[in-house]
Amino acid sequence: MANVTINQLPAATSATSGNQIPLQQGSTTRSITVATLFTNATLVTPILGTPQSGTLTNCTGLPIVAGTTGTLSVARGGTGITSFGTGVATALGQNVTGSGGIALATSPTFVTPTLGVATATTVITDELRGTIQALSGAGAVNITNLTTAFTSTATGNALTLANGNVGEFKTIVYVAEAAGGDTGVLTPTTRVGYSTITFTNVGDSVTLQYFTQGWAVIGSRGVTIA
Repeated sequence: MANVTINQLPAATSATSGNQIPLQQGSTTRSITVATLFTNATLVTPILGTPQSGTLTNCTGLPIVAGTTGTLSVARGGTGITSFGTGVATALGQNVTGSGGIALATSPTFVTPTLGVATATTVITDELRGTIQALSGAGAVNITNLTTAFTSTATGNALTLANGNVGEFKTIVYVAEAAGGDTGVLTPTTRVGYSTITFTNVGDSVTLQYFTQGWAVIGSRGVTIA
């Protein structure tokens, strides 16, 4: 047949699955249907570009990070959380307040929590169950135990006591000495109406309570308050 130019070809129309497309290979002309050409065809390393639509149900090797967007639901193995706060509230089905990490059931650490009024709750602390600090010689009388049992090891063992929490009690009892004549001298960091408390004899004791002004003596036996 004679050669024709492009503008002489008939107007293009869409091919259907039954249409045949001619293929020229050397001197041989063959034909293939549209259905045969595009159905179950295997493409090797094609560059597809951006598809406008499609279903990837049978695809494998999809990247998790770069291949997905949006929020993965709990039903599909995700958390359903969009952000800390409102997202957590949605996932847990309740309001969320405060900031920081989520605390689990065993041994969590809460920083300055507001507990409100507790019901059916037992609060046991070192102070309430009466554990005692054993202090031998000069050193710091702690504010974590209600009572400190002091043993002097020399004359004038220097004892310190840091500021406590308002309303907190502290009792120091002189329980033993290394030799006759040993003493202990307590000087709290902040105190009300005195400078030092001296323990001279075994059995001397003092009970203090902390106010905004410092540690005040509310009871004593045998000690010298100066």
